[in-house]
Order: sequence, then C-alpha cells, then structure tokens
Amino acid sequence: MVNNANHHGQYGHPPHYLHELPSEEEERLGKLFKQLDIDGNGRIDIHDLSVALKEFGVHHGYAKKFIERSDQNKSGDVSLAEFIHYVREHEKNLRLVFSHLDKNKDGKIDLEELIRAFKDLGVGIDRNEAMNLLTRMDQDGSLNINFDEWRDYLLYAPSTDIHELIKFWRHSTVSYQIPL
Repeated sequence: MVNNANHHGQYGHPPHYLHELPSEEEERLGKLFKQLDIDGNGRIDIHDLSVALKEFGVHHGYAKKFIERSDQNKSGDVSLAEFIHYVREHEKNLRLVFSHLDKNKDGKIDLEELIRAFKDLGVGIDRNEAMNLLTRMDQDGSLNINFDEWRDYLLYAPSTDIHELIKFWRHSTVSYQIPL
C-alpha cells in the first residue's frame, strides 16, 4: 500500500507544487511588501499602494487594479500571503511574455527585438520611442533588458497581457528601480 500521507499534508509538508519559497525569494518579497505597507499594519490597502507607487511614477488606476487582482478574499486590502501568491503568479506570466519577446533566446531583450515585438503586435512605435522605453526599463545601462529588469519594472502592471503591459509601460512616467 502506498502511503500518501505526505501528499495530504499530514506531516506538515505541502504538496510538491507548493514548496516553500527559497529564502532569497521570501526575503525579496517580504522587503517589497514592507515597502508597500506604508502604515506598517501588515496589510497593503489602496492608500498604501497609491502612496508607494506614486514614487515609481505608477498611476493610481494601476494601484487600484493591483489591489483588485491580488486581494483573493476581497477584503479591500492585501495580506503578505495574498501578496506573495499574486506576485509569484504574476512573475511566472511575466517570464512567459519575456521569453516570447526574447527571439534569439539570449536572456535579454534588445532594441531590435523590442521594435520587432511591437510590430508583430500591430503596435506602432518608432525607433526613438522604443529606445526611450528600453532605457526607462534598463537599470544597468547595458541597452538591453534582462528578466530581473523586466520583472521589477512591470511588477505593478495589473496584467501580463502584452498589450496591457505596453500600455502600462507607456503610461509609467519615470525610470525606476525597485529599491531592495
């Protein structure tokens, strides 16, 4: 007889797809949560998020959508557990979009890949705007975007639909780096 106790959580271990976060991920997401929890009450509400994201040039409307999509129990605010769950799922989807745009699979998106991606999507962009968007996201001055830069810049985008990401990218007003 096969013992499925571990699968059912009898020994306190989650099923294989719910393994604990690696400590560096837990630390990164915990710091991010604390930065967004302006009043320090252990929950992120629309006021906290609006104030925190204003510094990053993120419009209030995006903060509202972020809360709506991450607030699983519809309490009007986001707990650390809800935040981690939402961000991890969001980052998985951002990775899929990034991989799709990284045509030569070198782990970064350069100007030509960016222009091609916009063109493939039927979105008009000239070379100057593409360069402006690229440099806004490029944190290390390499003139290309690696996944960490992509993830950090688009973390607060309320969708991973590429058209919505482009809209968010165009509407964010400043170049920023999430300070961790």
